[in-house]
Amino acid sequence: MKRNIKETPPNVLEMIPTHQINFEERDGTIYLLEPRFRNRMFLKYVLPRMKHPYVKIALDEFGTYVWKKINGRKTVYEIGNELKSEYGTKVEPVYERLGLFVNMLAQRQFVSLRQ
Repeated sequence: MKRNIKETPPNVLEMIPTHQINFEERDGTIYLLEPRFRNRMFLKYVLPRMKHPYVKIALDEFGTYVWKKINGRKTVYEIGNELKSEYGTKVEPVYERLGLFVNMLAQRQFVSLRQ
């Protein structure tokens, strides 16, 4: 009989995020450039005729700070420490909020997470 052994999910704070999409910075704000289409047919026939091939997603002050700190070498925990030292109590509870934000970025494939 096989036993079902569930692995514990990895702790997001120990993961290292890396950018996966293009972005631009204007007036101190980061804008993520999400492609409008991912389907090959749309990419080939519709996208060249569009004026704006990307949807621009503006990050708030804290999101912009976190996005700038993502460099492929720092863990989410280290970024959280820097965020806490920069903004203090304005970002409390910092690790819960940061974990949710990074998970959201990973789910939308804006960043990749590795251990």
